[in-house]
Amino acid sequence: MPTIMTTDHPARQLLDFTQKLDINLLDNVVNCLYHGEGSQQRMAQEILTHLKEHPDAWTRVDTILEFSQNMNTKCFVFFKKNLFFCIRRVSAPFCNWFE
Repeated sequence: MPTIMTTDHPARQLLDFTQKLDINLLDNVVNCLYHGEGSQQRMAQEILTHLKEHPDAWTRVDTILEFSQNMNTKCFVFFKKNLFFCIRRVSAPFCNWFE
């Protein structure tokens, strides 16, 4: 069972772009989103939303794709707003996933 993330939980370090990205921590937060309940799931959603919306989030995509062991984490990076629309535009003629 994933641990509950309080306001001072270490998972908030994912939002500090002056630190090296902790892939294991990110995988754990994504697991909380998909498998957690109640407050831990809400906290994971909040952290991941802030992470996606950060203007420098794109700088972490390559690290996540290369080193994450969690397929949900790897998929998460593709839903960054700008990247999502880029992928959508390129792939839309070839699939109906976006309909």
